[in-house]
Amino acid sequence: MHSLTKLALTALLLISSATCISSSKPPGKDAILLSNVQTLTLRAHRMTSARRVSPIPQLSCAGPSKQICNLYQPEVMRCTNQGYDYDIEDVQWTCTADLPAEFKLGATDVICEGYRNADDKWVVKGSCGVEYRLLLTEAGEKRFGKKGGDSEWDWNGNGSQTGVQKVMAVLGDLIFFGFIVAVFILILWPLLAQCFGSGNRRGRGAGPAPGWGGGGGGGGGGNDPPPPYSSFDPYKSASHQQGWRPGFWTGALGGGAAGYQMGRRAGSGSRGGMPMGRSGGYDPGEGSSRSTPQFSSTTASTGFGSTRRR
Repeated sequence: MHSLTKLALTALLLISSATCISSSKPPGKDAILLSNVQTLTLRAHRMTSARRVSPIPQLSCAGPSKQICNLYQPEVMRCTNQGYDYDIEDVQWTCTADLPAEFKLGATDVICEGYRNADDKWVVKGSCGVEYRLLLTEAGEKRFGKKGGDSEWDWNGNGSQTGVQKVMAVLGDLIFFGFIVAVFILILWPLLAQCFGSGNRRGRGAGPAPGWGGGGGGGGGGNDPPPPYSSFDPYKSASHQQGWRPGFWTGALGGGAAGYQMGRRAGSGSRGGMPMGRSGGYDPGEGSSRSTPQFSSTTASTGFGSTRRR
């Protein structure tokens, strides 16, 4: 009886050992356990590898606002395994990146692709990326505003526009449109005056010219040769002189209007190296000619996060 018990225990140990060995075997050559990963190095503008789902950026900003994320992106982030929470594969991470004094890292979660499904402890090698939060420091709030771009930026980058600035913006628009209207009036008015005046001149010139009557009496004037005709036509000359030509004031007003609008756009586009606008803050969209903010130096900033699988 004692020997049978020993045999049963030995069989159980062998079965459990075989089960452990089989469970620790990776399901594929590119499957790894995060508990065996000590460090991760992620780079901007690079994508992760993928197997079941689409790849993701190695570095992606998760807020707190799109405006803050657009202000700066770290080039490299290094994450270190700091142990686990409730499960050995629920790895906790500290991630470090060099940031300007205006920013600091918040939560830094490592997101990896589960090899067979989203709950698989095995993950695809190279599939991990970091989703980080980029926060403003006190220096950043002074430069970009406490709300970090959630509201409208003013021309100095310190929050929403003041009432005076909004009034000045409206007045600037009115002045610009006034310039445009004045230019059109100066161009069209002489043309209209010429068109309406030409009919009256033709009516006046329909009869014989004064002083050149056909009949003559006495003095034998009928035998005198007619006076020489001059090639000068007073109506044609007057029409030519009164015709519209681009003058100094027309060109000056047109150039002034165009210069005003270009200067106004340039003035509202950037103040102190930070491109701002009256309707939506900084936007480094594709094809935009706005300049990006300038930063003098960077220092290391550290964030903390856990692991998620997709």
